[in-house]
Amino acid sequence: MKTQNNFLKNLSKVVLVLSVLFISSCGSDDDGTPAEEFVTLPASLVTTFDGELTYTPANGMGIVAGVDGTATISGSGSTYTISFSDGVPSITGLRFIGSGNGTYATVGTDGSAAGIDIENEELTIGAQVGGNSWAFVPN
Repeated sequence: MKTQNNFLKNLSKVVLVLSVLFISSCGSDDDGTPAEEFVTLPASLVTTFDGELTYTPANGMGIVAGVDGTATISGSGSTYTISFSDGVPSITGLRFIGSGNGTYATVGTDGSAAGIDIENEELTIGAQVGGNSWAFVPN
């Protein structure tokens, strides 16, 4: 009888622990994407920025390295494109989130690792999409 009581106590503890783990793991279906926080950039930021541009295509051919170039943000609604000078391909389908203090950053595009930041009206880009790499820093 004592063995059966110990078994039931241990079983109830295991069930309790598994229940807590299950509830905590299913507590949120949030994938980390702040979809409700996408913003429309102020008109003053939908413009052309001057800076140092570096681009490396996935195939390694036609590298643009550290040239004085431009990056132009255009778009409508909350989806943007950044077009570059010097024959560098554009980055499309960008969406920004805002911090409320004049700083805006991308949340990335499909198949990308994009760190695009606009702070104090200066554009900084470090992005990799489809094996292509872009870097843009203010002069």
